[in-house]
Amino acid sequence: MAYPILKKAVRLGAATAFTISLLAGCSAFGDKKEVNEFAGWSVDKIYAQARDELTNKDYNRSAVLLEATIAQYPFSPQAVQAQFELPYVFWKDDERLKALAAADRFIATNPSHPKIDYIYYIKGLINFNQNVSYLATLTGEKLNDRDPKAAKESFAAFKTLTDKYPNSRYAKDARERMVFLVNSLAQQEVGIAQFYLERDANLAAINRAQGVLRDFDGTPATEEALIIMVKAYDALKMTDMRDDASRVLTANYPNSTRELKDRSKSILQLLGVKSDRKKAQVEVPAPQ
Repeated sequence: MAYPILKKAVRLGAATAFTISLLAGCSAFGDKKEVNEFAGWSVDKIYAQARDELTNKDYNRSAVLLEATIAQYPFSPQAVQAQFELPYVFWKDDERLKALAAADRFIATNPSHPKIDYIYYIKGLINFNQNVSYLATLTGEKLNDRDPKAAKESFAAFKTLTDKYPNSRYAKDARERMVFLVNSLAQQEVGIAQFYLERDANLAAINRAQGVLRDFDGTPATEEALIIMVKAYDALKMTDMRDDASRVLTANYPNSTRELKDRSKSILQLLGVKSDRKKAQVEVPAPQ
């Protein structure tokens, strides 16, 4: 008789101990508040340390301090400056997507900032570098229909910069990069057209080549687009269309060899740019 009572008491004690430990766990973890490292810090102290870490090239810590400046003192001049510097700091910390998001936030919240041209420029450069990395991998065997989003976004940022701020210190470089981007987009399109031509997908090749003439007229890729059209129409026995394309080719490129480029090289090499990504990429300038 005593044994069942003792057994029941042991179970009750175990259950009580479990309940107490569970409650203790809730107290320890459920109600625990995150410690604010910067509580009590002045805005000058946080921002000054952010700048010190930037100078010391500790970009991760600098980003933390800049974000703390914004969070702790959102209406201060230092917060605006921190927002201005964050895209660069994120970029240096290899956080491309965060850098672009920070640039977009700054543009949205500070549209009349006197140095906003820099933000458009840095946004253009970040996407420009991403496009360079992408182009360095594309050869005639690897061309595909993937939308070159980075190139288009880079071009859009540079175009906004040059349209709105034509006298900006960054405008000249932005215009030159816009030319490169247009040429690279055209080369990608003509490369896809050539890819189709070499696989006897002649109608697809013609459609791509016509797109180059429509969207990228005047670029170096135009000549190749016409050559592709002549060859594709000839393969399809569409002699009238072939002769029309041939006349346009002769009129615009009288010295054309009518030979297509070897696309075993990357698009960067076709554009005369070294295919080494690190050498082809450009350094994003620090905010001034």
